[in-house]
Amino acid sequence: MSMNLNVQQMAILIMLGVIGSAAVLPYSAALQSQMNLSLKIIVLSLVQGVVLTAIAVFVGMLASKSLGLQVTSPPQILPLAVLLGIAAGTVIIALELLVFHPHLPEAISFAAADGGAAPDIAIWKRLLASLYGGISEELLMRFFLLSGFLWLITRVWSGPQGQAVQAAFWIVNIVIALLFGLGHLPALLQMVEKLTPMLLARTLVLNGIAGIIFGWLYWKHGLAAAMVSHFSADIVLHVISPMVTHYLKSGASGGV
Repeated sequence: MSMNLNVQQMAILIMLGVIGSAAVLPYSAALQSQMNLSLKIIVLSLVQGVVLTAIAVFVGMLASKSLGLQVTSPPQILPLAVLLGIAAGTVIIALELLVFHPHLPEAISFAAADGGAAPDIAIWKRLLASLYGGISEELLMRFFLLSGFLWLITRVWSGPQGQAVQAAFWIVNIVIALLFGLGHLPALLQMVEKLTPMLLARTLVLNGIAGIIFGWLYWKHGLAAAMVSHFSADIVLHVISPMVTHYLKSGASGGV
């Protein structure tokens, strides 16, 4: 790998990663019913976020440069990224309602692909948490893992010019999408007594669909497009969907 890296891009990505790590803290605290975060927890979380982000960005810059993948995306592609994110979120909700929800335990609430989030978390906390998904998770899953694994594969399987071949990309993209789903299991296991095949399939399928789309956007149009799409999907899942659900439940119970 060449060491001639864009230092400015690295600094911006690390800064964004820190912002994403900080943005998810209120949401995480609400999930754990901790209304007040201590300064120690905040500092430790931010330090962890900085370290992981720095590693992800450094490796991602090296691998993406070698593979010819881009950090930035053409502005004209961003509307497509938004639409794909909205579509991914909508498909996830549809599958949740039509396929998985009838078979889920009561502890799992509707329309949360991450294992079911508490329905009473403030919208502003959900909005901030969407920044974490769009920024931090994309830096880790796509920029770090997808780029890194794809670079490793090209050492033994590549095209005539040493470039990554389409088949290798799709294999890695699907594997990373499944890992993305597995990464949501700890939150799920805090809510259920045991992991059933249906719960495992739900977690892998719902998160995997989104992960594959984000990976394709990164491959074709750059990391920024994947980030925008992921953020848009999370807005649908964690902001719009809970608002609609709350409204429907309030109407059904005669509330306002």
